[in-house]
This record gives sequence, C-alpha cells and structure tokens, in this order.
Amino acid sequence: MSDNLEVVCEKVCHMLDEVGLTERVKTDLNENVEPNKISCDVVVISNENSNIVENENITNSDCEANSSVENELDNIPDCKTDDKTDCDNKLTETIAYQQKIIEQNAESLRYLEEKMHEFRTAAKGIKFKIGACYKTEGHSYKGKGSNAEKKYKESIRENEILQHKVQSMVSEKARICQMLDNKCYEHKSIQQELERTKADLTALETKLKWSQNSLKTEIEAHKECLSKVEILNTKLQDVNDQIDKAKQDAEESIRSFHHSQENRAHVLDQQVKEQQASLILLKHEKKDRDQQIKTFQADLQRLQSKQKDMLQENNDLSLKVQQLERERLETEQKLSELRGCADQERQHVADLQAKTVQLEQLKLQLKHEQDQLVACNEHVNLLKLRNAELESDMEACRVREAELLLFTQQLTDKNVRLQSEFTSMETKVQQLTCEQTLLKRQIKEQETKVIMLSAKLSEERLKCTEDVESLSKNLTEKTKEVNKELQHCRKKLEHFESLENTSRSSSNSSLNVPERVADSEQVKVIQPDAEIDKQTLIEHIVKLQRISAKKSEKLDFLEEHVNTLVTELQKKSKLLQNYVLREQSGTLTSNTMDNNKAKLAKLNGVMASVYSSRVADENLTLELSLDINRKLQAVLEDALLKNITLKENVDTLGSEIDRLSKLLKS
Repeated sequence: MSDNLEVVCEKVCHMLDEVGLTERVKTDLNENVEPNKISCDVVVISNENSNIVENENITNSDCEANSSVENELDNIPDCKTDDKTDCDNKLTETIAYQQKIIEQNAESLRYLEEKMHEFRTAAKGIKFKIGACYKTEGHSYKGKGSNAEKKYKESIRENEILQHKVQSMVSEKARICQMLDNKCYEHKSIQQELERTKADLTALETKLKWSQNSLKTEIEAHKECLSKVEILNTKLQDVNDQIDKAKQDAEESIRSFHHSQENRAHVLDQQVKEQQASLILLKHEKKDRDQQIKTFQADLQRLQSKQKDMLQENNDLSLKVQQLERERLETEQKLSELRGCADQERQHVADLQAKTVQLEQLKLQLKHEQDQLVACNEHVNLLKLRNAELESDMEACRVREAELLLFTQQLTDKNVRLQSEFTSMETKVQQLTCEQTLLKRQIKEQETKVIMLSAKLSEERLKCTEDVESLSKNLTEKTKEVNKELQHCRKKLEHFESLENTSRSSSNSSLNVPERVADSEQVKVIQPDAEIDKQTLIEHIVKLQRISAKKSEKLDFLEEHVNTLVTELQKKSKLLQNYVLREQSGTLTSNTMDNNKAKLAKLNGVMASVYSSRVADENLTLELSLDINRKLQAVLEDALLKNITLKENVDTLGSEIDRLSKLLKS
C-alpha cells in the first residue's frame, strides 16, 4: 500500500513539475499549512471538477453543433447560376457559424486550461499537505486499487466514446469535402457550357459575315442586270425610231411616185423595185428586229422575272439580314450576359476557392481544437482519477486533523518567532551597516594612529638607547671621579681628625655637599670640582632605571594596544566579509575569476570587449552589442521577476500565517 502511496505522490509531483511550482510547494511542505485549508481546497477541487465536467459537456455540445452545421452544409441544394448568391450567403453564414463555434471551443479550452491550472495549484497544496499522513496511515488505503481500476476503465470507455465522436467528425469532414468537390465539378461543367456557347457564337458570326458577303455579290449582279436592261431598252428605242423613219421614207417615195408617175414610170418601176427590194430588206430587217425585239423582250421578261426573283431574294436576304442582325444583337446581348455570368462565375469561383481555403483552415483549426479537446479530455480524466484519489486520501487525512492542528499551532508560533527574529535581524543588520561605516572610519583613524605611534615608538627607542648609552658612559666617568674624590676626602678626614676645632667646619662642609649634589642632579650636569656623595649617585642611577622601566612599560603597552587593534581590525574585516557574502552574494569574486577575466580581456573576442573597456573584436557590431545587451537585460529581468515573485510569496506566507494565528486565537 505504501508503494501505491509513493506512486500517487510521484504522479502529483510530476504534475506539479509540469506546472512549475515545485519550489514553492517544497516551502509549503516545510511550513505544513493547516488541514482546515486542505478541506477547503478539496471542496474547491470538487467544484472545479464539476466545472470541468460541465465544460466537457459544453465541448460535446459544441461537437454536436459542429455536426449539425455540417449536416446543414450537406442539406444545401445544388446551386445553379440563378441561386448562386443564395448559396454564397448560406455558405458564408455556415462559415461564420462555424467560426463562432470554434471561438466558443477556444474559449472553453481556455476556461479548461485556467481550471486545470487552478486544479494543479490546489492539487500541489493538497499533495504536500497530506504528505505526512501518507507515512503514518498507509493501512487505511486498502481497497482503493479496485476503485481506481474501475475509474480507469470508465475513463477508457469515455476515451472510446470520444474517439468514436472524432471518427464521426472525420467522416462528416470527408462528406463536406465531397460536397465541395461536387460543387467544383458543377462549376467546371458550367465553364465548359460557357465555352461551347462562345464557340457557337463565333460560328454564327462567321455565317453572318458569309451571308453578308453573298448578299453584296447578289446586289452587284442585280445592278449589272439593270444596266444591261437599260442598254437593251435604248437599243430597242433606236430600232423603233429607224422603223418609223423607214415608213415615212416609203410613204414619201410613194407620194413622189404618184406625183411623178407619168414622167418617171420607168424610174418609178426601178425605184419600186428598189423600194420593194429595200422593203423586202426592211421587212427582213424588221423581222430580224422583231425577232431581236422578241428575243430582247423575252430577255427583258426573263430579266424582269429574274429581277423579281432577285428582289424577292433580296427581300428574303434583307429579312434574313435583319433576322441575323437581330440574332447577332441577341447573341451579343447573350454574349455580354454570358461574359457577365462568366465574370460572376469567376468571382464566384474565386470566392468559392477563398471559402474553400478558409474552410480548409477552419478544418485544420477544428482538427487542432479537437486534438486539444481530446488531450484536455484525457488530461481531465487523469485529473478526475487523481482528484478521486486525493478525495479518498482526504477522508483519511481528516482523522489526523487534530494532530495537524497542534502541529500547525506550533508552526504558527515558530513562524511568528522566526518573523520577529527576522525583523530583529533586519534591525541588527541595519545597525551593523551603520556600525560598519563607523568602524571603517575608526579603522582608518586607528591605522593612521598606529602608523604614527609606530614611528614615535621607533624614535623613542632610538632616543632611549642613546640616553642609556650616554648615561652608562657618564656613570662610569662619574664613578671614577667619585672614587677619586672619596680617596681625596678620606685623606682630608685623616688629616683633620687630629684637629678638633676644624671638625665642625668639616661637618658643615659635609652637610652642604648633598645640597650641591641635588642641585647638580636637577641640572643634570656634575661639576668636576664639586664634592659628590655616593648615595646621591646611586639615587640618580635608580631614578634613571625607573624612567627606563616606565618607558619600556609604555612601549610594551603600546605594542599590546597595537596588537589588540590589529585583532579587532581582523575581526571586523571578517565580520564585514561575512555580511557582504550573506547579503550580496555574487558581488565578490575570487582571484581565479579575476584572473580568468584578465586572460579573456587579453584575447580577442566579444568577451574581451565586454571585460575590457576597448573594442577587441572587429566583428562586434552595434547590432551584436545591442543583442547581447538585450539578452543580458532579459536575464536581469527574469532574475528581478523571480525575486519579485519570491517576495510576493513571502508576503502571502506572512499574511497566511497572520490569518492562521488570528484563527487559532479566535
């Protein structure tokens, strides 16, 4: 059972690692937040689970709505050229509806992600709050493996249902694609019909041109026939004029013959013969001309009939021309309409292509959203299982609530004490910083004093050695002189012992000798001629020895004082080093780091340019330096943000501790 508990803990830790809050959770585990909050978090988690289930139902309803929208797309009728605008409107409405559904799915996914984040934050608190309970009450978790297996099977069943829904969505997608392909095929067929109408129109135009050319040729032939008929009419008129003229000549000749019949009988006979011959000729000519006239009349009738036929044909052709003109106008109108339809079809095709692209994008987006939805549902199922396990664990944790209350009370006391110690330490740190500045100043002053005192000490030692040497020399000389004077005084005493009268004067003179010796000691100059007592010399020597002893004691005291100042300076420097290392880690670097930086600065490169105040690399441009600056600024911002979050966590922890302490007091 303990193995199962460890597995559950590892799962929750993995989930918390995904969220990225293990550091804070460890601090929460070390601080052991009270179990009352655990129960509240369990209630929150149960509520979140219900919300997640509702969101899952919402997503399922969205999927059903998507299927209904696709059914509507299937139910759209095959649009002809007249109903294309309606189809476009319906298609745009369906696409807009699909986009709204996708936006709703995205919002539901965002809501699910937020709830998942909240669930993870609550679960990480619960995991670390019940960590202590897992160690002591493993025996209460028997029989939960079967429940977990049942829930796992239920989750597998739900996953199969979701997979079936996904397959149905895929089939719907394929059906919509088939519909789109059918529409594209219809559009292609319409384009082919338009091309055929264009070909027919060009054929009609060629026929119209050919008929116009043939009509022109017929009109020209008719004009030629009319000109020929006019020429024949003029010729016929000339022939008639000649016949009339011949008749008049014959009548005149007959008249002249009757008048001159008597005189000119013979001539007349000849003339008659001639006239008869000419008449015969004229008759023959007349016959010929009549024949020609008949032939001309026949030709004229034939030409007139032909003219009538040509006129009729011309009328027919003009009617045909008018009809063809009307047909041409109609075909041109149809052509313009067809061109407009073709433009509309092109626009429609472009719109359909854009809509197909948009539909493909929507399909991809829908697929992505469905994949995310499936992943979220799987994650939700896992979280449901974990939530159920955590709820079952919480039931066991309620038994340990009393002990945890005691522990939390101790923890709050400890936290309050630590907070007070923290505030006191902050005040101490501030005092130490102030003292540090003062101590630095005092250390500088003491160093200057030590230097001055060491110089004075060396000077005093030199003076003392010189004085001792001079005093020792003077002492030897004075002892010699004193011995000489003593011998001289002894001789004088032996000389004056015999004389009683002179003893008083000698005693008075001997009494005056110490006064002179004292005066000479104050002046520190012994007269060679004066009489010196041995006792006074000894006292003077003792006094000098005392002075030298005092100076040696003073020197020892100064040495001890210097040593104590040095030790205090070392202690304060150590204290400053510890303070700097504790408060500002990273400001002080080792000598190896400095040496490495110096070595890098000697070399050529970007880092050499960074560590030295010169441009050591030719490739270091303004853009590269700005990029390095941006990256360093980003690292600095990340560090500042982490510090801000840590400070906020500390503030929230303090406020939570205050709240818990208030709750415990109440």
